[in-house]
Amino acid sequence: MFNIAPRVSSTYRDCKIPLLLVTMFGDFAQGGLMFGWNALALALKGQDIYATGCAAEREVLRNAGGSDTLCPTQESKLAVLWTIGIFALNFGPVFVGPILDWVGPKLTTVLGTLLNMLGLILIACSKEGGFNGLPAGAVILGLGGITYHLAQFHISNLFPGKRGLISSLYVAGFTGCGIIFYILYEIYNDLGGSTAAFRGSIIIYALIIFLWVPLNLWMMPWTALRIGEVYVMTNKWQFKAVQRMDLGSDSNHGISLSSQKSNSGTNGAAVTASGVPIHEDHREAFSNLGLMQQHTSSSDPQWNLSETPRKRAMRSTNSGISTDGLSDIALSEGGSPMAGAHANGHVTPAGLPLADVEVGNSRNSTQDVAWGPLVFEARRFVELRKKSLWQQFLSAESFGMGLFYTLNVFCIQFYLGTTRLQLEHKGDDRHHYTNFANVIVSFGFVVIPVIGWLLDHKGYGVTMGTINCIGVICSVLEAIPSLRLQVVTLILWAVGRFMLYSSYFAIFGALFGFTNFGKMVAIDNTFNGLVGLLQLPFTYWALHGLGGNFTLINCLQIVVLLPLFLFCWFMYKWERQELVPIRPMEGEELPCNVSGPRMLREADFVTTLKKNIPLEAPDGNN
Repeated sequence: MFNIAPRVSSTYRDCKIPLLLVTMFGDFAQGGLMFGWNALALALKGQDIYATGCAAEREVLRNAGGSDTLCPTQESKLAVLWTIGIFALNFGPVFVGPILDWVGPKLTTVLGTLLNMLGLILIACSKEGGFNGLPAGAVILGLGGITYHLAQFHISNLFPGKRGLISSLYVAGFTGCGIIFYILYEIYNDLGGSTAAFRGSIIIYALIIFLWVPLNLWMMPWTALRIGEVYVMTNKWQFKAVQRMDLGSDSNHGISLSSQKSNSGTNGAAVTASGVPIHEDHREAFSNLGLMQQHTSSSDPQWNLSETPRKRAMRSTNSGISTDGLSDIALSEGGSPMAGAHANGHVTPAGLPLADVEVGNSRNSTQDVAWGPLVFEARRFVELRKKSLWQQFLSAESFGMGLFYTLNVFCIQFYLGTTRLQLEHKGDDRHHYTNFANVIVSFGFVVIPVIGWLLDHKGYGVTMGTINCIGVICSVLEAIPSLRLQVVTLILWAVGRFMLYSSYFAIFGALFGFTNFGKMVAIDNTFNGLVGLLQLPFTYWALHGLGGNFTLINCLQIVVLLPLFLFCWFMYKWERQELVPIRPMEGEELPCNVSGPRMLREADFVTTLKKNIPLEAPDGNN
């Protein structure tokens, strides 16, 4: 596999890694501050926020044999802050999307940082019986976090074969940001728990995240980065995006085959004249067609159609051919097929339409074309991406995906907002388990390989089924009164939460395509936000009607999540029906009639291409 980072000339320096690090740590510092709600709520209670009348309420509960620490009225008012803050975070993409398209990622990230600073300052300056900026602060903090977070994802286009991994890193920062308020809470306690310590710790942190304003103004591009671009710094310490082809002969990604040779070849795998790696089980079918180049053994599973077809285009090359940008296939400036044997016996494919990178002003640009392996996908999903917004919205996939993620997100966020209350009811009076919950959220990144493996190798249905299974198990464990068992609950919940957020954008983008992706996500987030408002009445019911016991609500979560396995099964079934070849990373169906058993289907694909596109034979004759 060759390096996806080009060797740029002395005029430029490739800066995609510095940009990635700055934005990723920025996401961790401010992308999801609202997720630290449990620690923030403890600090607010320490400042006696909404504590008026609590002494009388506790006395009544004590006489009734209930908790002498719970103040239902105070907790209900705090629950309002969490509900409106998380609503702003869920509903934010509806507003952030058009803003991002209008002003670009540079100003959007700056706007997100400034909103986060304003939200922190409003919270810090609030006082019981005085200025109350808490509701506005919670809304602004939720909106600021999602604004900053969404402006980062375009950077994954600098890593064309690793976009899933890069997106997961941003999700790890976003979901792990909740630990920030826990750190501030510990500082606040160490300083004595005074009002000055509360205000000072939060305002100082607001000044710390201000550092990302000049950093993003300096480093972030004005427009979203695209696949095929390289982000460089000039000798004048200025950043800009350039096309790979504009870097000249110094670039490893130029169109010249002489500089590439076969560094990104198939690593000894048997391939057809089209450059497609052939699994060992299928060599006979292809050799009968006279299309084999070499007869070395191959362990490459590219042609294993039992593997989820869409995901094979997105994985990095653990197998024979690279999808990390450009492979050793290119077209001449005139667009005619180029062919020629390399030193290790590989032959350049001759015109196979498998471009996986769109660059320049034209979709059919042949100046900087990247190629990838042949992949298959269900015709149902290919046709879905071609439909109008209204048709996509009315599809079974849209309804099922919306219902699945809305209900799972609700259960995940409801537990996040009530973790402290549920653990206190189980006996966590000193908040040791609550503090563990505040810390564990920052370690979601450890399951990146797991969610990547599920998406790449098992597909939509299995991935969503796994996430839903974790949600059901967590709800069961939450209903069990054992406090020690909640350690397992918190670990599973953190894993499921990270997998849920990581899979969301990956599956939505793959299913509905990028034409209507933003609109579909905005519609789904609208429902997520509105349904999320139900957290408030459920919390109020548990506090005032159930005496702080959430067990009944936990059981209701189980009942709600169990039917979602049916949709997971349908997704598993759909993605394996009537497979057709597609352009990797674009999702467009190739103009070939592919049918029949697997070996015949693959052979028929190459035969069909050979009838329409000249393929270079092993001896160099067409």
